[in-house]
Parts: sequence; C-alpha cells; structure tokens
Amino acid sequence: MWSAMTTSTPPVDEHIPGARPFSYSVTMVLVGFIMAMTAPIELLYAIKLGLSTAEVTAFILVSALGVVAVDVLGTRVITRVDARATIAIGLVLFAASEACFALSHGTAGLLGSRILQGLASAVVAGAALQVAVRMHSRPHQVLGSNQGLQLLGAALGAPTGGIIAGLLSGVDGYRLSFWVCAGVGMVVAGVALVLLPGLPPPADGYRPRIGLPQLSLPPVLRMALALGLFGNYLRSGIENTALPLVGHAYGLSAANIGVALGILSAVQIGVLGTSGRLFERVAPARCLAGALLLGIAAVIVLAAVQDIRGVLCAAALFGVVNGIALAAPPVLIVALSPNASTGVATYRIACGMGSFLGAGSVNLLIAVLGAGGGLAVVSGILAAGAVLARSTARRFPPAAPAPS
Repeated sequence: MWSAMTTSTPPVDEHIPGARPFSYSVTMVLVGFIMAMTAPIELLYAIKLGLSTAEVTAFILVSALGVVAVDVLGTRVITRVDARATIAIGLVLFAASEACFALSHGTAGLLGSRILQGLASAVVAGAALQVAVRMHSRPHQVLGSNQGLQLLGAALGAPTGGIIAGLLSGVDGYRLSFWVCAGVGMVVAGVALVLLPGLPPPADGYRPRIGLPQLSLPPVLRMALALGLFGNYLRSGIENTALPLVGHAYGLSAANIGVALGILSAVQIGVLGTSGRLFERVAPARCLAGALLLGIAAVIVLAAVQDIRGVLCAAALFGVVNGIALAAPPVLIVALSPNASTGVATYRIACGMGSFLGAGSVNLLIAVLGAGGGLAVVSGILAAGAVLARSTARRFPPAAPAPS
C-alpha cells in the first residue's frame, strides 16, 4: 500500500476546478494563525477577571464539551457537506467566540465563550482535514503537512496576540486582542471562500444528520483509532503541560521555557512536513512504535538532566515524537476506512479525547507525584503505546489499496 505513494509534493486533484496548491497552503497557515492568536492569553484573562481556582479549572475543561459534541455527534454531518463552506462557518463561529470573550466580565460569560470556542475549533479542525483529503489525489501524503502548515501559522499567531494584548494596560489589552482576532477571523473566513474551490462530499447518497458514529469497527481499525489518542495526548500533555511545569520546577525562566517550546515546535513542523516521504519507506505503525520509544528516552533525559540542557534536548526529541505521533495515526485510519473523508472524521474522535486526557492527567500526575513520578508514569504510557503500535503493524493488511 505504501509503495503506491510518490516522493513528490502531494498533487492537487486535477478534477477539482480551481484547486491550487498555493491557495490551499495559504488557507491552512491562516487557519493556524487565527486559531492560536489568543491561546496564550485566555487563561491569564480568566485569572485577571477574578475567577477562583475551581472556576479556572472549569474554564480549562469546558472547551471539551464543544469539541466532543462536534467530533462525536457531528461525524455524519461533516463528512456529508461541502468542506469549503464548513471551514468558513467554523471560522465565523470562532470569531464569534472571540467577540464573546471580549464582552465577558465574569464566570458565566467566560464559560459560555469557551464552550463556543471549543465547538468552533472542532468544526475548523475537522473541516481542515476534509479540505486536505478532498483536494489531494493522494491523501496519505498531505495529512502530516496539513497539520504542519497550521502549526506554522500558530507559531506566528500566538506571539501576535500577545503583542496586541500588551498595547493597552490591564484587561483592556486582552479585550483588544480578542476583538482583533474576531475581526481577522471573519476576514480569514472570507479568504477561505475565495481561495478554496468547492469541495463536495463523496457521492454516497446519505444526507447529513447528527448522531453517534458507526461504532462497529474492525479490530485493527479500533487499534489505529486508539493510537490516534497519542498525538494529541503528547501535544497537550507534554508540550503544553509537562515541559512548562518541569522547566519551572528546575528554575528555568519563562524565556528559556519559551525557547524550549520553540525548538519543539520547529522540529515538529519539520517532521510533519516530511512525514509523507518517511511513510513511503517505513510503515507508519512501525514509525510510531519507534517514535514512542524515543519519547521514553526524551522523558529519561528530562528527568535526569535537571537544567536547561536537559530541557532543550528533551524538547528537540519530543518534536520528533510529537510529529510522528500526529502524522501516523490518521494515515492508518484513512487507509482502513471506506473513503478518506470518513477516515479523517473518525480520526477526529480520537483527537478530542487525546487532548482532554493529556492536559488533565499529566497536570494531575505532576501535582500529585512530583516531576519525577509524573514523568515515570508518562514513560509507562508511552511504552504501552509502542506495544500497541507494533501490534497494529503486525495486523495491518499489507495489500490494502490506497484510498482515493
């Protein structure tokens, strides 16, 4: 199956009128930019508005409600509507959530804004994957680079939002950043409609409807779906939680922690961009098994070398691990699904669960067990994932045709 891929840039499907690689890439970068623009300031905004510790915890967790609602109940909708229209609608909803943040003055407003933001984020993320697989004739090659383009945009958007927030004092600066993000989000929605071609769903004859997805799955597909948890578990649990917390415990400055996260992101973007060519040579499940074992090595470095050297080295290693863990599972799931649109929608179910489990469990582990104990448990989870990936590789049908 993997030998069917070429080593060139993933081609845009010639049968789609108006499909242009440059337009696709620009749209994905802009999507990543807008989605990350206020991410660094949202938690600080909630704290500045006087939310208690319990309320801040609720603020962090409630976004999962919107994500789960879309990724689980909306699977039979997003696969059966035009992807260009869906991503534009998601961006408009995201812009609306940013305006709600700017207008909020207390707990109720912030929680409502957060739920709407989670819902909008899930719509955009799911639609972005649909755009990728419907525009390209070989979806295997574009799933990793799609996430890499969005991460590139995020690397530009996050500091931009922080800079805007610093233009005014107090919460006024935060509100300004939310308003700017809302305005830019509306513009990006319009840009997506202009740059992207119409992307209708596969002609299966089914109408969109809200409801639970098909839960009767072949065993190997269930295994691949379980592997889909790990990429987002690592992103939220390691990148967004463990590295900052452990770095702080080692006495690193915020600037040094930021440098470490920058290194992780740069390596991760590079791995995602080249993952299609990597999977031509080594089966994705085997790549993932090796990456998760490399993650154990990264955890050991982070725990053993308790200074800036250890954190920077671990960050670089985790960039490789996270990149492969994000790129390999959707390739496996798409290859085992009836069509690419259904495959990436199924993958999105694992994304939401992985993000939720990563942020919550790693933070709790480090709080209860300390940095060393928490990292030891994370190593065990990575080892279990490596075993699962190896088992998936053995069961994967070698002659399965590449999805169209």
